[in-house]
Amino acid sequence: MTESQQIAGESAPGAAHIDAICDCIRKGLETISDALTPPEAAGKHFRESRIEFLRGIREFIDHRIDHLSRRGNEGTRITVE
Repeated sequence: MTESQQIAGESAPGAAHIDAICDCIRKGLETISDALTPPEAAGKHFRESRIEFLRGIREFIDHRIDHLSRRGNEGTRITVE
């Protein structure tokens, strides 16, 4: 038995059963991950879509900056004693 097995407690009677459960969980998570990973072509579309979305946000912010810049300073002056 290796030192890492002793530290992990694999010398216990149910260690093999626990290892089998962990393997099942790992395989299940890998299956889910594979099912949810889009194909390369879809991933490319999603990346391009994200870029276009951010460009739209930038355009909206630029529009608001222009709008506020044209309004001029409409602030209120307060006299401080």
